[in-house]
Amino acid sequence: MKLSRILLAACMFAPLAAHAETPKHRTVAAIEEAGCVLDASNMNKVLDGLGLSDEEFRGIGEELVAEGLADVSEMGVFRLTSANCPSAPLNAHAETLKDRTIAAIEGVGCVLDRSNINDILDSLALSDDEFRVIGEELIADGLAEVSEMGVFQLSTPICI
Repeated sequence: MKLSRILLAACMFAPLAAHAETPKHRTVAAIEEAGCVLDASNMNKVLDGLGLSDEEFRGIGEELVAEGLADVSEMGVFRLTSANCPSAPLNAHAETLKDRTIAAIEGVGCVLDRSNINDILDSLALSDDEFRVIGEELIADGLAEVSEMGVFQLSTPICI
C-alpha cells in the first residue's frame, strides 16, 4: 500500500517539476541575470542562450508587458520589472542612478538636448520622470543647468 502511495505522489508531482521551468521563466531569469535590461548591446547574447525563436521571444515579451512586468521604450530597450528587478522608488537607488546619469551625460559631451536625450535615457533605462528627479537634484546641487533653449548642461569637473 505504501509503495502505491509513493508512486501516486511521484506521478502527481512529476508533471509539475517538468513544467516548472517554462520558456517564460527561463526568459525572465536570463533577463534578470543580464541586469534586467535588454538593449542592442546584450540582446543577442541573452537570446542565444534561451534557444527561442524571435517569434517565441516576442510573444513572451508581449506577455510580460501585458502583465505589467516589463516595458519597452521608444528606442526598443526592454526593461524587466519582476520581483528581482523591482521598479523601486527612485530614492532607494538614486545615488547609483545619479552617478550613472552623470557619467552617461559626460560621455556625450556634457550636454543633453533633443538630439540625444532618448538615447541616453534608454541606455540608462530611465523613464522621463526618473530623469526629471535626477536632473532637478543635479540642478539643486549646482552640477547642471537648463538653458532657455531647453538644453541640459552639466557643470561637473569633467564638463568645465
